Amino acid sequence: MGYAAVISLIQTLKQVMQQKPRWVIGDTRKMVESLLDSVGYFQNFLESSCNIRRQDSCKQQFEELEREIRIAVNEAENVIELNIYEFNQLERCRSRLGLSRQPICDDLPPLLEKIDAVKRKILMQNSSIISSTKVDSLLGLDSSSRHIVNMSLENVVVGLEDDLMKIMRRLIGPPCGREVVSILGMAGIGKTTLAKKAYHHPEIRNRFDIHVWVTISQEYRIRDLWLSILSCIPHISETYPMDVRDEINESTDNQLMDMIYKKLKCRRYLVVMDDIWSKEIWDLMTRIFPDDNNGSRIILTSRHEQVAKHADPDSKPHKMSLLNSDNSWKLLKGKVFGVEHVCPPELEDIGKQVAQKCQGLPLALLVVAGHLSKISTTRKCWNDVAKTISKIVASEPDKCLGVVAMSYSYLPDHLKSSFLSMAAFPEGFEVEIHRLIQLWIADGFLRNERVKSLEEIGKEWLEDLISRNLIMVIKRRFNGEMKTCGVHDLVRDLILRQAEKEKFMQVTRIHKVIRRFNDSACKPYVRRYSFHSTISPTDCWNSSSSFTRTLYLFNGLKLVSPLSKQVPFLARFKLLRVLAILQYTFREFPLELTKLVHLRYLEFNCYDDLHRSVSELYNLQNLVFGGHSNLPVDIWKMKLLRHLHVRKISSFRVPSSKEGSGFKLQNLEGLSDISISCCTKGLFTGFPNLKRLKIHGAWAECRRDMIFQTLNNLSCLNKLEILKIICSRKLYPHPLPSKYALPTSLKRLTLRCTYLPWEDMANIVTLPNLKVLKIKDNGFDGDVWRLNNQENFVQLKFLLIDRTNLKHWDAGSVNFPKLKRLVLKRCLYLEEIPKDIGEICTLESIELHNCRSSVAKSVKEIQEEQESMAHDILSIRIHEKPWWD
Repeated sequence: MGYAAVISLIQTLKQVMQQKPRWVIGDTRKMVESLLDSVGYFQNFLESSCNIRRQDSCKQQFEELEREIRIAVNEAENVIELNIYEFNQLERCRSRLGLSRQPICDDLPPLLEKIDAVKRKILMQNSSIISSTKVDSLLGLDSSSRHIVNMSLENVVVGLEDDLMKIMRRLIGPPCGREVVSILGMAGIGKTTLAKKAYHHPEIRNRFDIHVWVTISQEYRIRDLWLSILSCIPHISETYPMDVRDEINESTDNQLMDMIYKKLKCRRYLVVMDDIWSKEIWDLMTRIFPDDNNGSRIILTSRHEQVAKHADPDSKPHKMSLLNSDNSWKLLKGKVFGVEHVCPPELEDIGKQVAQKCQGLPLALLVVAGHLSKISTTRKCWNDVAKTISKIVASEPDKCLGVVAMSYSYLPDHLKSSFLSMAAFPEGFEVEIHRLIQLWIADGFLRNERVKSLEEIGKEWLEDLISRNLIMVIKRRFNGEMKTCGVHDLVRDLILRQAEKEKFMQVTRIHKVIRRFNDSACKPYVRRYSFHSTISPTDCWNSSSSFTRTLYLFNGLKLVSPLSKQVPFLARFKLLRVLAILQYTFREFPLELTKLVHLRYLEFNCYDDLHRSVSELYNLQNLVFGGHSNLPVDIWKMKLLRHLHVRKISSFRVPSSKEGSGFKLQNLEGLSDISISCCTKGLFTGFPNLKRLKIHGAWAECRRDMIFQTLNNLSCLNKLEILKIICSRKLYPHPLPSKYALPTSLKRLTLRCTYLPWEDMANIVTLPNLKVLKIKDNGFDGDVWRLNNQENFVQLKFLLIDRTNLKHWDAGSVNFPKLKRLVLKRCLYLEEIPKDIGEICTLESIELHNCRSSVAKSVKEIQEEQESMAHDILSIRIHEKPWWD
C-alpha cells in the first residue's frame, strides 16, 4: 500500500510543521521541505501510473517499485514520529536538554538518502517501462485479451422474474430515442445472466433488427471489440465472404468504426455491452451507435454506478438486489437436487440455514450447491457445511474470490486503503458511516483539499466504493442518507486475504491463531491490528509491532487482575493513531494512554472520570468515552478535538479568568452526552462550530425553568444542525407556553421527555431549515395540538410522534407543505389524524404502530381518497393494535 504510506507521511510532515514549528527550524526545516518534495513526487508517480500498473507486461516491475516506496516512506515516518514522541516526553519533563534539541535533525540525512535512492530508481525505470508500453496500455487498453474468471450463472432464473419484466418493459416501451438500460450490481449477483435472459427472449428477438453482444471486461483490445461487433451483424456474420473478410482485415480501426455505424444506421438494434468498467471505453464506443429515433436500445452491465450515470445521465440504472431467504433456498435446492427431485425433509431446515449464510449472492449459492452435490446427503454433513460456508467459498478462488478480486484490482490507489480498512470489523458488524469516516481521517487515508472538508472527502470516497458495489449500505435514514454500512461475507474474505497479502492489517479472529503471526521479520511492515477475541496484554504485545498505528480490541482485554490500575503494555505503542478498546471497562483511568501523543482517535470505557492529563493528547480529534465523567477544565487545551462523546457528562466547567481567557474549541463539531445543568451560554460560546449536540437531563434537573433556560442558551450555536434533548420520565403539571429562540441552522431535532406544551411548537415551526422532527415519550405534553394557517413547517420532511397523551390534532396540508413521511407510534389517546394531511402532494408514506383503530380508519380513508383521484404515491403501513383496543 505505497500510496497510503505516501499520503500518511505527507500529512505527518505538514502537521508537525504547523503544530510544532519550533521543532523544524533552520536546517531541519530545509530537510523536511526536501522530504516533502520527494514524497510528493512519489504521490504523482503512483497516481499517474495507475492504469499502466494494471497491465501484466509491467505489473511486476511496478509492484517492486511500489514496495520500495512503501518501505522507504514507512521507515522515514517511523523514525520521525518516534523522535516526536521522545521529544514530547522531554518537553513534558521540562528538560532543558530536550527543549534545546532539534528532535529530527540528526536522523533526517540518512532518511533523505534512502528516499532519494528510490526516487532515482523510479526515474531510471519509469521511462523505460513507459517507452515499452504501447499507447493502448496508457489508455487502460491491453494488447492481448485476458482470460476472465467467471462462473456460469446462465441457467439461474430464481429471483430474476421481476427484474426481467422490468428490463423488458424498458427495452420495448418508450421512448423512441436510443436509450441506455444499465444493469448494476456486485460481482456474482447475476447481471450478465439477466442481460442474457432479456437478449435471448423471443419477444425481444422479434422486436429488434440487429442483436449485438460484446463483452468488455477490465482489459481489452479495441480492434477485437470492433471485430466482435461486426461478427454479430447479419450479412457479415452469416456469409463472411472472402472479399468482406479481406476488407475487414485490411481496415484501420476508424474504418471499422465507420463500417459498424453504417450497418446500424436506420436499423433498430439491441446492443449488450457486458462488464464495462470505465467511462473512457463508453465514450469511444458510443460513437458507433446511431440514434435514429426508432427505439434502439443499449444494455450496459457494470459494477460501477458512475459508469452507468456517465453513459446516460437521464436514464435510471436498474440495481440488482441480493436474493431473499426463500429464493436463496429455492436456488440452492434446485441446484443440489434438480427440478425432478425433492429435498429430504430432514435436510430442509439445515438447508435453509446454509442458503441464508450465503447472504443472497447467487455466485456463492452455486459454489456451495456444487459442494453439497458432492457429499453425502446426511444431516451431519450438511451441518458441517453450515459451519464452514466461508471456507467452502474461499476454497474455489477462481470461481468466487477471483471474480470479486477484479473489482479490487480496478480500484484507484486512494480507495484501496479505505476499502481494506473494513477488514478491522468482525463478521456481520454494522459500521456507522460517521464513525467510519472519522477512522479514515485518523488513520491518515484522506488527502487534504482546500475546497472540501475531510468529512466531505470521506463521504465521497465511501459513495464511490458503494457505487462500485464493494461496500453495502445496510441502513438509511428516511431521506436516503446513509446511516450504517458493511460488506458481504464474500467481499470480506477478499479483504482479509488482500490485507494480509499486502501487510496492510493483521486480523486475529480467534485466540489460538495469535502465535501464528509471531514473526518479527514481518511485524515492522504491519501497522494495523484488529483482535476480535478477548486478548491478554501479553498476547497483544507479542502479536503486534511497536510501529503499530491502529489497534482495535473488539472483545476487550483479559487482565491478570481486574483491579489492576496500570496497563503498561499500552506504553509499547508509541506511534499509535487509532485505539479502540470495546467490551471492557477500566476501573481507573489508565494514565499510560496520555503518553500516546500521536493518538487521533481514542475509544474506551472507564468507571473513573477523564483525567486532566488527557489534554496531553494534543493530536486527538475523536474521544469516545464510555463512562460518566466530570470533564477536566484542561480539555479546553485540546485544540484539534472534533468529536467528544461521553456516556454522561456531569460537569463541563468553563475556565476562569485566572486560568486563562479566550478558551475555545474551534474544531469541535460533535458533543454528547452533556447534562442539562451544564448548558450555559458561556459554555456554548466556546463551541463556535458545533454541529451535533446531545443533552440529557436527570430527574432533579428537569425543572421547567431549567429546560426553558437551556433552550434559550442554544441560540448562540449558529451552526448547530442536529440536536437531541432527552430528559427523565417524570410527569409535571401542564406548564405555560414560553418564548425562546432555537438556532435557525437546525436540520434535525429530537425531544424526549421534555414535557413542553404543544403551544411551544410555535418556537419550532419558525425554524427555516428543519427537516426532521422527532417527538418521543411526551416530548410535548397536552391533549390538543392545533396549528393555524400561518404556522408552516416549510422544510419538514419527516415527522415522528412516539408515545404522547395527544388526543386531538388539528392541522392541514398548508402546515406541512413538504412532508414525505409521517410515523405515529403508541399514540394511545389520539382519535384520528387530520384528514387534510392526505392533501400534502409530497407525502409518500404514513406508518402506524400500536395506535387506536380509529386512527387506522382515518388513515385508510385518506388512502381510499387518494386512490380515487388516481394518486398511487402514498404508502400506508399499519402495525399491530394495542391489546386493550
